[in-house]
Amino acid sequence: MKIQFETERLIIRPLVPDDAEAAFRWCGDPKVNTYMIYPLYHRAEDVRTWLEGRNPDDPDNYDEGIVLKSTGELIGSGGMAYHPDRNAWEIGYNIRADQWGNGYVVEYLRALLEQIRKVRPVEAIDGIFAEENYKSRRVMEKLGMAWVRDTSFDKLDGSQTFRAKYFRRNLEQPAGQCGVCDRIEKTRKGNNPYFVRETETGYVVLGDHQRFEGYTLLLCKEHATELNQLTPAFRDAFLRDMAVTAEAVQNVFHPDKLNYELLGAGKGRHMHWHIFPRRQGDTEKPGPVWLEKDMNDDRYLPSTEKLEEMKKALGSELDRLLPRNK
Repeated sequence: MKIQFETERLIIRPLVPDDAEAAFRWCGDPKVNTYMIYPLYHRAEDVRTWLEGRNPDDPDNYDEGIVLKSTGELIGSGGMAYHPDRNAWEIGYNIRADQWGNGYVVEYLRALLEQIRKVRPVEAIDGIFAEENYKSRRVMEKLGMAWVRDTSFDKLDGSQTFRAKYFRRNLEQPAGQCGVCDRIEKTRKGNNPYFVRETETGYVVLGDHQRFEGYTLLLCKEHATELNQLTPAFRDAFLRDMAVTAEAVQNVFHPDKLNYELLGAGKGRHMHWHIFPRRQGDTEKPGPVWLEKDMNDDRYLPSTEKLEEMKKALGSELDRLLPRNK
């Protein structure tokens, strides 16, 4: 997508075919190409062919030129491309070797992220780099990204396979973009009457409607859609917090069985646990709670006194259980 803006030291602008000679300085440099997915370019004419074949109006791909303000030189290119399968914008870049170590890539990508967020939601950024490419690792770490899993990738011509790292950063959403993020912000400000306790990875809240008495939620602190989008350490802690929360619900409300659901559909797609205490005969026919048409009937809104009583009991049990599970 064509975009043009400036940072403290850079001018960001669309690439054009006449940039071929300048771009060949990195596209044709074996040092720059070492860990890149594309094969090494051997002629500036081939770089021009690549530039002519790009779609600069693709709304899911911001791939721009990086120009030094101080000299007017085009020193690199890159940006972010949206991948709906991961619900994330993948970063990618190339920069001339003589310009490495100056922080230009981080400066550009931080600014680009803010530019994209002005026109559409960005729920996460991610990236993949060869495990020996420690410079790219540092770029991603400076962007607040963290290791999620090991992976691999091949050069486009199949000439080489790299062992690689997948890094990701899940982004908190602005007000109005995600109902769970909004609820968490209210909780942090002390404006959520259903808040019970904060855990390492989330916020325990009672459900607004208590059709199933003791209905509790654990809101994930990270804005993510799937468990595999979390770092292993955070994911494991999140699952542990869910289990401890469920144990507290079991001990306080004494159901016959607990139902667990990890949801995150709808606006924002921010995953959160639903923990439903179930009892014999609580529905006319056996089945999931969502079949009950009166789930959100206002007659199941707890009174202020009842809500405080439930919060106090559940909070006390969480205070007892959480320290021993750290």
